[in-house]
Amino acid sequence: MRVPRIILGLAAIGIVALTIALPALATSYGGGSVQSYSADAPIDSGTIVQLTGKDSNRVKIATQAQQANMFGVTVDRNQLALTLSNSDLENETFVAASGTYSVLVSTQGGSIVAGDYVTLSSVNGVAMKAGDKEGTVFGRAGGSFDGKGVTLGTTALKDTSGKTTQTVTIGSIPVTIDVKRNPNVKSTKTKLPEVLERVGQAIAEKEVSPIRMYLSLGITAISLIAAIAVLYSGIRNGMISIGRNPMSKKSIFRALFEVILTSIVILTIGLFAVYLLLKL
Repeated sequence: MRVPRIILGLAAIGIVALTIALPALATSYGGGSVQSYSADAPIDSGTIVQLTGKDSNRVKIATQAQQANMFGVTVDRNQLALTLSNSDLENETFVAASGTYSVLVSTQGGSIVAGDYVTLSSVNGVAMKAGDKEGTVFGRAGGSFDGKGVTLGTTALKDTSGKTTQTVTIGSIPVTIDVKRNPNVKSTKTKLPEVLERVGQAIAEKEVSPIRMYLSLGITAISLIAAIAVLYSGIRNGMISIGRNPMSKKSIFRALFEVILTSIVILTIGLFAVYLLLKL
């Protein structure tokens, strides 16, 4: 009798585990913000769209050229638990701006693995795996797609001359929507020493490019060297003149004062130029 009891115990544990796990799995898909919009023409479910129109109540299929304007993905109203329809909207389209929903994807950027960032491909409204060059991502893949198994078809990508450059396979996977700057993008910004970066930001009250900062250092150095050279030359010549003709001290001191003033003017002009370069 012990064996059946053990089996019954394991079965009970399994039922409890499924009871706990199923709601969690059910909530992993959907959620977020879903709203109805109008469109110029019906849009297939899973298509990435962007806002258009003055009132921001109309959407259109997103294009790669306007990648940063990605807004959300169209959703089949039959998959929504609750919908508030608006008969006044032309070609009413339900769009999810957050949450996890099915998104059309292609193999243009390579095979997609769960956790990869996705962005717009060359096919309007269709996502692909994001690389390190795309500035904006649409979200993170919740599933994998390699162009095999269940697919929705293929399409040919062409260049400006009409020549086919690549044939890609299209499918659909769940994606957690999170439109933001691509974390994988490679920065071409030259890093500044922390001290220089802080000084530049303190003067300009904004982020300063490395080129401006290094130009400012060069102008400062040239101005300082020029001021010191003028000052040294004037003092040296003045001391020599006093030694040769002690009676001309008054005129020599006046000349020294003019030299010092000239040095200050040179340094001031240089520092002002640096300020303008950083501030503007």
